[in-house]
Amino acid sequence: MFKRESRRALAMTAVLVLALTGATACAGRTAEKAPQGSAMAENRRSAEEGTVGMREFSAAPDRLPSCFRGVRGATAYRLPGSSDGGRLVTVGTGPHGVVFAPISWGDACEWAAEAKRLAADGYHVVTFDWGADRRRTVSDATRLLRSRGTTSVAWVGGCMGGTLMLGMLTDRTARPAGVAGISPLASLGGYTAGNGTSYGGELLLLGTADDPLSDEGRLREVAHSFPKAEVKVLPGTLHAAEIFAGPHGDAARRNLDGFLDRTFAPAGG
Repeated sequence: MFKRESRRALAMTAVLVLALTGATACAGRTAEKAPQGSAMAENRRSAEEGTVGMREFSAAPDRLPSCFRGVRGATAYRLPGSSDGGRLVTVGTGPHGVVFAPISWGDACEWAAEAKRLAADGYHVVTFDWGADRRRTVSDATRLLRSRGTTSVAWVGGCMGGTLMLGMLTDRTARPAGVAGISPLASLGGYTAGNGTSYGGELLLLGTADDPLSDEGRLREVAHSFPKAEVKVLPGTLHAAEIFAGPHGDAARRNLDGFLDRTFAPAGG
């Protein structure tokens, strides 16, 4: 009995070390700043609770991060009771919304260039600093868009942000119209075949062929759980939002724009 329990404890320790190592490498920062809750735990909670419409949205205006200062119509919000992280930044208007999620310990500026580009193209966009509850941060960003008049929302997340968003598809009560995982992590997702097979929205998995964290093999491993996903692999080693600023940024943008066009295409169109 003691040996069996020891083996079980060692196995659990190994899984924890893998999760912390992968998440830290993705963020490029120390594990001391990690938000509470693992991706797997958040995925399980997502299956049990709704992600949208849990309560009426309310938030107070907050200071814009430097990457959005001077951008017409850009507004920042702080959620009630959110003293550590959880700042939401919205830009643009219109019925079609896009939520951008950064890497594990990224912030609202990570996707600022794409957020501003899409807002100029007629999308209503939100990006954010992670709050202590990552799943709730995605939910709050989605509810912010819907409170401002969007009728359909797509999620786009890099690295752990995309991993979390894909895992949240187990929640059948309030799914987005489409999800794009940019360099999602195969080892931390806790995906099962049911994650994608029951989801009818658009799915895009995009990465680079030799990314140390999410290379082509790992990207296609994620795709096994999302058989309806379009998989796009670009050359190079860049990761998550870095891809859009690199030599193949134009190709990355074409793929993202195509995904959004399909996501928001009129029914029967």
